[in-house]
Amino acid sequence: MAMDREETYQALVQATLLDVGAKRSKMRGGNDTAGNDNAPVAQLVSYVLTQAVSLHASDIHVEPMAGGDVRIRVRVDGLLQEWQQPLPRKVAAVFLPCVKVRAKMDASKTREPQDGSFHFDWNARQVDVRVATMPTIEGEMMVLRLLLHGERARRVEELGFFEDQQTRLRSLFHRPSGITIFSGPMGAGKTTTLYAALAELSVPETNIITVDDPVEYVLPGVQQVQVQKEIGVTFEAVLRHILRLDAEILVVGETRDETTAALSLQAALTGHRVFTTLHAGDACSTILRLLDMGLPSYLLAATLSGIVAQRLVRRICPSCAETYAADEREAERLGVPAGTKLQRGHGCAACHGTGYQGRMVLSEVLVLTDEMREAIASGVRLAELRRLAKQAGCETFDEDARKKVLAGFTTCAEMGRVLHGD
Repeated sequence: MAMDREETYQALVQATLLDVGAKRSKMRGGNDTAGNDNAPVAQLVSYVLTQAVSLHASDIHVEPMAGGDVRIRVRVDGLLQEWQQPLPRKVAAVFLPCVKVRAKMDASKTREPQDGSFHFDWNARQVDVRVATMPTIEGEMMVLRLLLHGERARRVEELGFFEDQQTRLRSLFHRPSGITIFSGPMGAGKTTTLYAALAELSVPETNIITVDDPVEYVLPGVQQVQVQKEIGVTFEAVLRHILRLDAEILVVGETRDETTAALSLQAALTGHRVFTTLHAGDACSTILRLLDMGLPSYLLAATLSGIVAQRLVRRICPSCAETYAADEREAERLGVPAGTKLQRGHGCAACHGTGYQGRMVLSEVLVLTDEMREAIASGVRLAELRRLAKQAGCETFDEDARKKVLAGFTTCAEMGRVLHGD
């Protein structure tokens, strides 16, 4: 099957080369090729897009290299991997304009950043594509972010939380008021966990309103607002009006600035349940990030219910999993004797030779206690916050990862890569 994909890709590349050569010999411009859906380059673009979606890729990188060729990489399970052979320079010269035309960007501009978007259908489902370009010393690079609509909101128990973590999560979800923050770097699964919570909370008796950019999951029975900055539908504008809509639960897709954060806290203070996401390192540093935004410490202490900090690690491929003995370095990191039996994937067709398939969450689930509220209000330091969090039963990323490695869900190498940059 992989050989079929490679042969099809190479055939489309060669057809594009021939088409470009034929058009140049007739002294015709490149714009006709870029805008013609039946042109070989348009078929090549469509093929790259559909194959990336079938691989469950989140992004496609089109990157110029020294010598003129352009490589394509796809991000699968959080890691970039090269996909097929590089595009010849002549093909790339029409490939990028073809994507730009579809994204309603200016195909003639190559020396300044641009943004655009378009969508296409794949297996009766819509895929949104967000396109960004940037000039580099080797030429213009392009990144396409893929968002597949129609994805079912995952259940909490499917995400990789242990049972005690699920219990702590649900204690946050079902509090009558207050704000719960899902924090972590970009691509850490924050929105997926948030929507898993909403899927449980969505009942006929409850009015839930979300504000997202973009809307990634569609939930029946939930009123979802898509941010549209060009017509004034921003996070801030919606939050200023949303309290008039008789909602018990408000969801702010991302807290990006002090104004949005302050409005979210005010909503929580008036008795609403508020959920939002924030870029931060871990559970306790999320609190400091909010304080650094200029939020009053007393207001944060009064309204914050808890924090779910996340990372994602790759799961061991079930098709090629094997048992092996931990070496001394792995044993030291895990705090177990050398030779302890662990799991890893040796690589197979199902996982494209990586040894991993899919991802699961590493988490710090912090439920605020009265002691922590007092500490936040008094401006305590990070070290003291972490001591109080541990006292409150919040496991660290390392502790959660250790348990998941020993349980055979992921590897010590993956733990090191995600948490320690190994």
